[in-house]
Amino acid sequence: MQETTFNSPYQANGDAIFNSIHLWLGALYSAASQKNPLQNFDFNKLATIESVKKLQILIQYNFKNSETLINALTQSTFCYEHKHLNNSSIKSNERLEFLGDSLVNFLVAKILYNRYPESNEGELSKLRGALVNELSLSKLAIAISLGENLLLGKGEHRNHGQLKASILADGLEALFAAIYIDSGEITEVLEKTLLVIINTYEAETRKQFFAMDNLELFDSKTQLQELSVSLFQTLPTYKFAEDKNGFTVSLWIGDRMLAEAHGPSKKKLEKELARVVLDEKRYQL
Repeated sequence: MQETTFNSPYQANGDAIFNSIHLWLGALYSAASQKNPLQNFDFNKLATIESVKKLQILIQYNFKNSETLINALTQSTFCYEHKHLNNSSIKSNERLEFLGDSLVNFLVAKILYNRYPESNEGELSKLRGALVNELSLSKLAIAISLGENLLLGKGEHRNHGQLKASILADGLEALFAAIYIDSGEITEVLEKTLLVIINTYEAETRKQFFAMDNLELFDSKTQLQELSVSLFQTLPTYKFAEDKNGFTVSLWIGDRMLAEAHGPSKKKLEKELARVVLDEKRYQL
């Protein structure tokens, strides 16, 4: 594979070489014998890949600055993988993710405040939490095929990082921040984009994003806490042990272990265990 393959997503005759960043990464990482294939690469050219152009069509926002868009799509593992390039245009989307998290929380809170005038602060807070979390945001990201547009390091790419909820949610938050910056910090533009993405999600899944029913699927830890205090006058506890492959987490109420699981994320395991105990009513055993 020649180095020029990576210089443009198109051939000289205009035909596409790579239809998505995911495919571009696959070709890049398969060229193991090629030394520094991106040494002189203009990353802004990735904005001309078909999947990236389609993404902007889906969200109904066309970026004025392609560098801001590519920054939003660049995960930290990609930056680490290519840190030898010393290219100032290669920036992790972590800072954008930080800003995007606050922006999404604000917009969802604003929408809920207007949609549910009779709900109190506690109900609105719980519903916002049910909507602004890793799993929920990753579903919105999937609706706009965000995963195939993310720049991932070799390990994440080979381990299907474009399908991981945490990476998708982080990428979506970074994308919202990028839109906010690119639009001149106009929140109305960002709110419109959020609603466009939600409409796409609802059309694909036939589920209402802002429905109160979402509370039943959220915050299993809080639900179990309330139930445990009510029934046993004590809080559930979570014990964990760490090994090279992740964590083993067990859920206890009093001196009874009700569930146990192993995985890479303690927080996710705690929620999953609480959900299992609630759904299977193990607290009654």
